[in-house]
Amino acid sequence: MMYKIYAWHRKRKSILYSLFVVSCLLLLSGCSVLPSNLSAVISPTQATVKPLKPTPTLSPAEITLQREQAKAQSILKGMSQDDKLAQMIMVEYLYTDYTTSGLQQMVAQQHVGGVLYQPDGNNNWDSNTTIASVNAFSAQIHADDITAPLIAIDQEGGVVSKTSLLFGGTPSAEQLAETGYPTQAYNQAKTDVSQLKQLGINVDLAPVVDVGPDTTQYGSRFFSADPNTVATYAGAFLKGLQENGIVGTLKHFPGLGSSNDVDPHNGLPTVTKSLSDLQQSDFLPYQQIIQQDNPAMVMVTDVETQALDQNNPAELSSNVIKYLRKNLGFNGVIITDNITMKGLYNGYDPTPSQVIQSAVQAVEAGDDIVEGPASPDTVNSIITAMKTAIQQGNLSQSQIDQAVMRILLMKIQYGIIK
Repeated sequence: MMYKIYAWHRKRKSILYSLFVVSCLLLLSGCSVLPSNLSAVISPTQATVKPLKPTPTLSPAEITLQREQAKAQSILKGMSQDDKLAQMIMVEYLYTDYTTSGLQQMVAQQHVGGVLYQPDGNNNWDSNTTIASVNAFSAQIHADDITAPLIAIDQEGGVVSKTSLLFGGTPSAEQLAETGYPTQAYNQAKTDVSQLKQLGINVDLAPVVDVGPDTTQYGSRFFSADPNTVATYAGAFLKGLQENGIVGTLKHFPGLGSSNDVDPHNGLPTVTKSLSDLQQSDFLPYQQIIQQDNPAMVMVTDVETQALDQNNPAELSSNVIKYLRKNLGFNGVIITDNITMKGLYNGYDPTPSQVIQSAVQAVEAGDDIVEGPASPDTVNSIITAMKTAIQQGNLSQSQIDQAVMRILLMKIQYGIIK
C-alpha cells in the first residue's frame, strides 16, 4: 500500500513538472505551437534585434546657434511686456544734447531697442562733433540701456555718407560697381566698419539693393540697373560689413528702382510692374543675397508695389512681409523705414496719432522694428497702443515674442549683447 502511494506521488510530481515545462516553453515561444526542436525556441539566432539609430551629430555652427537661441530665450523670459515692445522701437532724436532731447529718457527709462544717428537730417551732430564725442555719446547710451541697444546710421557712400563730417567722403554704390571689382565694395565696407566702430556704431542701414538707372532721383545710390550686378556688389558690401562685425541692412524692399520716381519723404512712390517682371528684376538681388550672404536685416519702405498690395504701402502691408518671409526665405530682422515720412500720409506731415497708428499697423503687418519715433511721449503712446492691439486680438503675444527673439538673437550674434 505504501509503495502504491509513493508511486502515485512520483507520478503526480512528474505530471506537474511536465506541465511547468510546457508552460515555460509556451511563454518563450509566444504561445505558439511548440517546435520539435526545443532549442529553436531559445536560439538567439531567432531573435530580431533592431539596430539603434545613430545620434545625429551637430556641427559647431549648429551648436553655437543653439546656445545663442537659449541665451536669447532666457533674456526674453526676464523681460516685462513694456520692455519687449520697446525692443521693437528704434528712435531718432532732435539736436545734440543727450538729456534735453529726450534721448536719455527713451534709453534709460523706456529701454528702447535702438537709436539712429541722423547727422544731417535731425542735426544730431554739429561743428563741435568729434570722433571722441560720438564714441562717448554711444558709450553713454550703452551704459544707460539695460538691454544693449542697436546704434545705427545710414552709411551708404556717395551722397549718403553720414560720417563724412568726421572721416571725409566715400565712393557711391555706382562708383564701386563701375570699378568692375566686387572686392572694392567689400573693402570699402570693411573701411566703413573700422570708422563706425570708432564711433560706437554697430548697425549700418546699407547697402541699397534697389535696381534702377542713375537717371532717377536716387542717382548714384544704385549700384546698377542690372539685377545681377546689384546682387554681386551689394552682396560684397554686405559681407564686408557683417564679416567684420557690423549689422548690415538690405534696402529698400520691395524696391524703389522701378517706381514712378516720387520721393517717399514727400509722397508715396508706386510700382506697377507685374509680379513676374519684379521677380526677374527688383526681387532678384534680394533672393540671391538672402540665399548666399545671410543679411541680418532688411528695411521695408514707403512704396506701393501693386503686384503685392494695391491698398497699403509696403512697410504697412502683411502681403509684402509674407512675400519677404515665405517666398524669399528671409528669417532675419525686418525694420521699417522712417514712419514719419510723408509718403505714408498723402504728402503731408503726420499728426502724432497718425504716427502711432502707423507704428501699430507696421507691427501687425509683421515688421520687427519700427524706426522713427523721436520723443518719449511718442514711444510711450506706441507701446500703449500695441498693448491695446494685443488685448483686442489684433496683435498676438506670440508674434511679439518671435519678433523680440529675432532682435535679441541678432544682438547676441553680433556681440552687441555680450
